[in-house]
Amino acid sequence: MIHFNWYKPFEKGNNKTVIFPKDLMKKKTMGKYTYLLENKLKKILKVKNVVLTTSGTSALMMASMALNIKPNKKIICSNLTWIATINPSLILGAKIYLVDTDKNTQKVNFNKLNKTIKKIKPDIVILVHLTGEVAENKEFTSLKKKYRFKVIEDASQGMFNKYDNGKYCGTKFEIGCFSLSVTKIINMVYGGFCTTNSNYLADKLRTIRNNGVNAEPEYAKLELPVMKGLNLKPSDLHAFIGIQNLKNRKLIVKKVKEIFSRYKKRIKNSKITLIETKNISIYPSVIVEKISKFSKFCQKNNIQLHYGVRCLSESSELKQSSKKFPNSIFCSKNLVRLPGGPGYKLKEIDRIIKIINKY
Repeated sequence: MIHFNWYKPFEKGNNKTVIFPKDLMKKKTMGKYTYLLENKLKKILKVKNVVLTTSGTSALMMASMALNIKPNKKIICSNLTWIATINPSLILGAKIYLVDTDKNTQKVNFNKLNKTIKKIKPDIVILVHLTGEVAENKEFTSLKKKYRFKVIEDASQGMFNKYDNGKYCGTKFEIGCFSLSVTKIINMVYGGFCTTNSNYLADKLRTIRNNGVNAEPEYAKLELPVMKGLNLKPSDLHAFIGIQNLKNRKLIVKKVKEIFSRYKKRIKNSKITLIETKNISIYPSVIVEKISKFSKFCQKNNIQLHYGVRCLSESSELKQSSKKFPNSIFCSKNLVRLPGGPGYKLKEIDRIIKIINKY
């Protein structure tokens, strides 16, 4: 079985054993490697503040709390995204408005999004850079200035991709949220972080991460909480792993681009349509005729598929008519992700392509 090969450490040349420093054994949560990783990410992404946490989902919860999402607040989000994107808003009791995607893509339809903004005047819009597709639009930026709503960027799958103005995804608006889980382009096995250019929001994010206590973690037990919060402090051990992976980022990005390019050039099957992108994408996504049949075909040939994200409107918490979201529902029913990730060898990708071309 060809599995998704993200977890395998990416090394140039022979595999090497990573020796963990002795001081890592002294601290289970935040320490010098956490702060070192935050500083490295801050420098690479050219953003004023990075706040490391336990996962991309934790980052989204911290962002939602920092921007004061609460009951009756109006939130707009793309219908096609992972449930973690909107779960914090649901938990905090907000009113959710969903918007369809463009046809045969996973990117939000900005015509519909902008119309919804004008109609409901939201408090928060969550932009999702799904599978690395950069979500940007000039009218949207103008509407933000006019209606003064806040923006959370879910850039969990968009790391290192840029807006047209050169800014990195997740650094343009109030708060960006990233995942550093094992299935992402850079991982610390399990982790995530928030980015913001606001020192005020950064202070709130750190306080929320620290059980609502506005103090350094090692002194938190001496202080009373000043706001609601959770224990979302990251592991220093995982941060150390993240630093090692970050050192290889150029090689990882190059490998991911090579894999996507391989699929683009060599898939020759009219029943399989690759969703093209000019951006860095670790998730090669295809629209397939008769997806159940294709799934059985791949299983028979020892190729593991990953089904794309499902529509939020299909969940029991946000159930809405499928007629409102024809494009995202189509992707939900017909889209799968092919094996990808820097752990793959190109000859393995070639073998996969050769097989699926026979479908």
